[in-house]
Amino acid sequence: MVSGSGLNRSSPTLVNVQPSVMMAFACESVTIEPGRPTSFNNVLDGIEAADFPAPTGRWFAVFCFYSPSEGGVGNCRVIVAHESGEIVAQTAVKSLTFTEHNPISRNVVNFQGLAWPYPGWYSIKFVAERDSVLATFPMLVQLAASTADVDAAKPD
Repeated sequence: MVSGSGLNRSSPTLVNVQPSVMMAFACESVTIEPGRPTSFNNVLDGIEAADFPAPTGRWFAVFCFYSPSEGGVGNCRVIVAHESGEIVAQTAVKSLTFTEHNPISRNVVNFQGLAWPYPGWYSIKFVAERDSVLATFPMLVQLAASTADVDAAKPD
């Protein structure tokens, strides 16, 4: 809440801000070392599966936001939804907070063992407050080509 005497410098105000999206993508691993940049390894734009439902190991959805205004956005969650609208996964994440000295807020969301029920396009959405979609990116999940299909496509 905002007090009548101005901003509380010890913690960000709960005034909602409209942050800009800096990054939104999926990757296989994240490396965080104190005093060093965060590394995102093996960025994913899709998944190929031999059969469905298709279980995946660990992967991460990465969302990074920027706001020059102090404040925050609460009730944050990440939703994985099939193109049909069916929600296949949902997880709550930390609120976004922005301060004068830290105008960037990042959420790295671990999905362990998610089983994609069927092929198609999926949306990975960062949702806040009631139903405000702050960021989204697509993920194509498809049947992997068999080795016979790959061999047939090679020129002689």
